[in-house]
Amino acid sequence: MKVLWSRLAKRWLILAIIIALIISFLQFITLTKIPVEDSPYTRWLSIDSFNFAPIVFFILLPIFSSLPAGIMLKEDYDSGLLYKWKLQKSIKQVLFNYIKIAFITGFIVTALALSANLFSWFMILPNIKPDNLLNKNILVINFNTLFVSLYYTHPFIHAILSIVFAAFWSGLFAIFVTVTSLWVKNKFAAACSGLVLQIVLLLFNNLFKLPNLVSYAPADFLHETAPTTNISLPVTIIVTLLLMIYCSVMFYIDQKKLINL
Repeated sequence: MKVLWSRLAKRWLILAIIIALIISFLQFITLTKIPVEDSPYTRWLSIDSFNFAPIVFFILLPIFSSLPAGIMLKEDYDSGLLYKWKLQKSIKQVLFNYIKIAFITGFIVTALALSANLFSWFMILPNIKPDNLLNKNILVINFNTLFVSLYYTHPFIHAILSIVFAAFWSGLFAIFVTVTSLWVKNKFAAACSGLVLQIVLLLFNNLFKLPNLVSYAPADFLHETAPTTNISLPVTIIVTLLLMIYCSVMFYIDQKKLINL
């Protein structure tokens, strides 16, 4: 693991963080007069349903999450360096280390960007709880937001949970790219595989609709409040589990492939 961390291209990690931060702070470009009843919890990136920046951020999340370490495994496989690691440790342990570093870097990139955006709003607006009557314009309801009661009673905890969940999915996308990359010839195409999955799910979500227009696209349910569709906790859990199962199966398949290296 230490060797992989030393080999991690720090410039890609820094670039990914910078890209995520830039997109998250694009929200402030269109900042106009703020109503007195607003607070960070009604204006920060993940709750904002009236700006293009949140939509861009969550659609492109698979790209900047996998940028630091998503294709490290493929690069070392193509260069033959993976064969050296194979001689020193078991393939299972080597592969797990690649997945671990991909998840951690993906998690960090999104967590930093969303946290920076949220805490920036605390420097602009007072830390007051949202009110379901005064702030009814943001339309935080059970159809588009998970755990609505928690949002109104403990908005900071709700925001932190939202950041953690989005960062978890960011790491999951990085793992998806890692375990898929061995089966994609082109390195650029491998790096974009997470974004392709994101776009495919968005397209399918528009073509094959669930009851009550519940979205199964991460670009929708990773927002604290989904901007244009409804979300459901069971559907969100199922989609998350399905991607985790895919990554687990591909881990096993990759392991079999690398044993024969």
